Amino acid sequence: MYPLFTTGAIDVNTNLLYGLIIGIFFGFILERVGFGNSKVIAAIFHFKDLRVSQTMISAIITAATWIVIASYFGWVDYSKMFIPLVYVWPYLVGGIIFGAGMAMAGWCPGTAVVGFASGKIDAAVFMLGMLSGMYVYFIEFDKISSFANSGYIGRYTIDNLIGGNMYTTSYLVTIIMGIGLGVFMNYMKSIVNKNEGK
Repeated sequence: MYPLFTTGAIDVNTNLLYGLIIGIFFGFILERVGFGNSKVIAAIFHFKDLRVSQTMISAIITAATWIVIASYFGWVDYSKMFIPLVYVWPYLVGGIIFGAGMAMAGWCPGTAVVGFASGKIDAAVFMLGMLSGMYVYFIEFDKISSFANSGYIGRYTIDNLIGGNMYTTSYLVTIIMGIGLGVFMNYMKSIVNKNEGK
């Protein structure tokens, strides 16, 4: 039963090895679909190239579908899957900072590693800034720990918020939000294309 590590099927070293192998393949795929180029990623925020958003929406819907199917048939122990604990206010502020940084740099942490591995100088600069920020955060953590731990609500999912369960509420909301985001992105792209055509 999956996940293999938290259900005790494999040990720590095997889990790390699997993570490394999957990470290499994941990075290779990201590079092949264009995620190793900051211009492609930055284009999302200008609604000019939707490859990244389309890939992400497809991946989220596919992953959600397989998790629901696998959990229903007992192939996955959903209770042992990693879901980050929620801290509302630091997540909100962190999300704004993360989004602004991604829009300005054209990189997120994962794609920056891919860009760096393929020799992109701007990805190296982004990673240097990211690592420096992480270093400052950790050495100064005591000064902001009260904020960093504020708004704690634990392992909180969509069905906790509006009722139902993972098979109904969480899955349906994920599908609806994914499709809605795709429609919105395509609508905004049509507006951009129309304005540029004038």
